[in-house]
Amino acid sequence: MFDFSSLPVIDHHSHPYDPAKATLDPESLARIFYHGTGDLPTLGVKKARHWGATDDLRHHFPHLGVVQTLVCQLSKVFQCPADLEAVAAERNRRTSESFADYARFLYEDAGIVASVLDSGLSKNDPLLELIPGKQMRLFQVEPPLEKGLQQSASYKEMLRGYQEALDRSVRQDNFVGVKSHLAERVGFGVEPVWEAEAEAAFPAAKAGNAEAFKKVYVAVFTATLLQCQELKVPVHLHTGITGGFWNGPIHHADPFLLASFLRQPKFLQTRIVLLHAAYPWVQHAAEMAHALPHTWVDLAWTTPWTSLRIADCFREAMSIAPLSKLTIGSGGHDIPEIAWLASKVSKIGLAEVLEDAVRLGLIAPKQAEKVARMILHDNAARLYGLR
Repeated sequence: MFDFSSLPVIDHHSHPYDPAKATLDPESLARIFYHGTGDLPTLGVKKARHWGATDDLRHHFPHLGVVQTLVCQLSKVFQCPADLEAVAAERNRRTSESFADYARFLYEDAGIVASVLDSGLSKNDPLLELIPGKQMRLFQVEPPLEKGLQQSASYKEMLRGYQEALDRSVRQDNFVGVKSHLAERVGFGVEPVWEAEAEAAFPAAKAGNAEAFKKVYVAVFTATLLQCQELKVPVHLHTGITGGFWNGPIHHADPFLLASFLRQPKFLQTRIVLLHAAYPWVQHAAEMAHALPHTWVDLAWTTPWTSLRIADCFREAMSIAPLSKLTIGSGGHDIPEIAWLASKVSKIGLAEVLEDAVRLGLIAPKQAEKVARMILHDNAARLYGLR
């Protein structure tokens, strides 16, 4: 019934591309979609996903559901056989001519007109030129916090430097929001920390004490929520297990654990975006968006990684969250195929869910078309004041 292929998309969560990955053998193309742990640890490499893999583990990369979807969709665009080797060969032929032109081709095919970028790159870095369309940047909490921790003599001095950097990024450099990894660095089951407590913990945090660092981090996060009210920009929180390797229990990334923090009256004017739909706690994220007036849900990582159950994930999010508080993202990194596939999968998933809703008499066709446009584009445009 519905064909949303021509609708514009704002990729609400993405990362820069890596020119070194312009050419990829079939296995390496598949492995980019694997967010698990390598089983051959590499000396000096901290990120487990960058470790080497045994032949047994490598066997599984091409058989990820999302990789199967990638092959299916690319084969249609390339008009080549639907197998990994064929699509890898054709993409490499195209990227060898121009990686940037290939990215533009994919973005135009998927209708991606703008991206919200989570990146520490400077605003003039040539790597940003690889990402087509309008770019909107996020201020990252961790780099200035960690730099200030090492260079400052007190918490007050560190916080002042951090807040000046955030203010400058938004007011002068037009950053549109803040990105925090509170779940991985501390865990969501925390309460606000104020300046006096942070000042007392600062010396131990500076000396490397893990628990003291968590106090300081939460204090900076607390201050950030209030500052973002003044700056009128949202705070993006990494939620769910997606791509996460952190110290502490995985369930600390369940957004329900943050409910008592965020529902405090002083924070109710700070807009919060729960990234990755808190997968697998999608219903928890949706309930947070329903119950808390300042909370949104971004569906990045469910799109495209959960491609084979994308309709189910969308139903969980759309079942209770206001449809005006849902956005589409990719969590894309390294290669443009992730953002492209997220857009394609999102349009397929929305068509399936909304066709069912119309068939059951739950919404009218005109309503369904408006909902699709909202989730794919208009909600994000409204969040950042775009036309």
